This record gives sequence, structure tokens and C-alpha cells, in this order.
Amino acid sequence: MVGTILVTGAGGGVGRSVARRLAERGETVRAFVKSEEQARVARADGAAEVVIGDIRSNADVAGAIPGVARVFHVCPTAVVREVSIAEGLVAAARANGVEHIVFNSVIHPEIKELPHHQEKLRVEELLHASDIPTTVLRPSHFMQNYLDFWDLMLAGTLPYPSSPTSVMGVVDAEDIGEVGAMITTSPDGHAGETYDLSTQELTRHEMATIWTAVLGHPVSAVRLPPTAVKSPLQGVAAAATIVAKSLASTKTHALGNVVRGLAGSSNTRGVRNWPDESKDCYVAMMTYYDKVGLPAGDTTVLPELLGRPATGYREFAAREADRRGVSAG
Repeated sequence: MVGTILVTGAGGGVGRSVARRLAERGETVRAFVKSEEQARVARADGAAEVVIGDIRSNADVAGAIPGVARVFHVCPTAVVREVSIAEGLVAAARANGVEHIVFNSVIHPEIKELPHHQEKLRVEELLHASDIPTTVLRPSHFMQNYLDFWDLMLAGTLPYPSSPTSVMGVVDAEDIGEVGAMITTSPDGHAGETYDLSTQELTRHEMATIWTAVLGHPVSAVRLPPTAVKSPLQGVAAAATIVAKSLASTKTHALGNVVRGLAGSSNTRGVRNWPDESKDCYVAMMTYYDKVGLPAGDTTVLPELLGRPATGYREFAAREADRRGVSAG
């Protein structure tokens, strides 16, 4: 054991995966979360300590640092301005003798059209310039992102606010959790390094073909307007397409899934409650994906770090279907 490890953003997909993996390794995890609901989940996942706070508050973050040996740092998707958070984290880490920071960044942070990516690049530079040993992880688009539309997938469609023909580099967030936990507990040789974490490139049409095989019924990729997150009425035409394709795929027994799926699709990840700046950033990101896609990084890095092949999309889909009680085809 290396001492207490702080995981920020421990209520999100990557943070939760890292915290769980660390606990499985027998490490003492201090989970930083935003709510009592997330705290209950973190404790169930094995966190020995939980701090509830606002990651945008330097005081809250600083209060979580004393007694911590290492930090795995990840910001929630809804947080746009990360530099001031990182500045506070570095100051608190320096004052408390933190040995190493692992930062979960994003693939291709240099893309100027993506303000969210650019902000992470600034955090990378800040951390590397600090006197605290740092490792940066740059994951691709998460395979898990599409599970937000699970009910609609069961009904026969795979919607997303970008073009189904855009090529996206993808990665399994659980692979990121495994790598993050490994480097945080054994950082020798990783200080100062930046790692691309990508598995493969797929269009959403290709993803839908995989889900068709796994779920045992036709699944069609459907484009939602990238702006629908701010203007739900712009998604009305897409909703009609979803209903038509669902009825063609899974007949009338799909109606329950369609109703639930459409009700939740306009508020995935609680986006309705995000500040306007975060919504604007998300729309910019999806507009870019819609037109350009997002290429993978160096796909040889992740298997080398894992010591095994990275999880492919077909394996991921079968695993997630099984977890939800659906027999994989």
C-alpha cells in the first residue's frame, strides 16, 4: 500500500472506475464527490473515505488533500474552466507533500475548435511545469457514452448528437480505470509522460452493426442535431425517425423503451442543469464531431500499458448487454 490516494471526480465514469480498481488493489481511497448519493456509491465501491464538495472550490479541494500520498485527478464533463481548479490542486498538493498526480485529460487536446480540449491542454502544461511528478492520460471518446441511450438501443436505434458517418476513436473507460489505478499505485517510470489511450476507430453505423449482432435485433444509427441539447424542439424530427425505426425493428413491444428513452435523451448526464457555458461547450464539441469526427491516438500504447489487448467494441457491447440481463448474440 502506498498511503491514501485521492480520486477527484470519483462520481463519474472514469473516476469511479479508478477508485474501484484502487480499492480492489487494497489501496486506501479517498473519493471526492459532489453529493451524498455519489458518496453512497463510492463507499459501496470500496472507498475508505469520502469528501463531499464542489470541485470548482479551491477550499473544498484543499480540504481533501491533507494526508494524501497521490492524486488521480479528473474533472466532471460539465466543468469547463479547469485551470483554476488545477492551480488550487497543485498548491494544496505542494503544501501537503503529494508524491505524484495522474491527470485524466483528453485525446488531441490541441484541437482549437474544441474549447474543452484546449482547457485540458492548459492543465497539462500547468501540471508538467509544476514541481510535482505528473502523468497525463489522454483517453479517446468513451464507448460508454452511447449507453446513455440504452432504452432506445433496446428499441432498435442508436442516437447521438453527431453524424453516424463520422469516424470516432473510442476506448473502454474500464481500461482507463485499470491503467489509471496501475500508474497511480506504481508511478515509477511514468513521471513526465503523456499517454494516448485509444483502442479503435468506428463510425456509429459500424457501432450499430455490432449492437445488432449483440442484441439480436436490428439497431440503426440516428443523428440527433448537435444543438438539441440547448433547443430540444430541434430534435422533434429525429424523434419521429427514432419511433419509425424502432417500430420497424422491434414492433410495438418497443414502445415502452421508446417512451423512456426519448424522455431521458434530452437530459443525459443532467445536461438541463448545466450552466449555459457548459452547454455551449458541449454543442461545440458535438458540432465538431458531426462534421469531422475524432481520430484515435496511438493505438499501440494502451495494450502495452495494460499488458493485454485493449477491450474492443464488440467485447464491450457483449459485456454491457450481459450486465443488463440481455443475452448477447
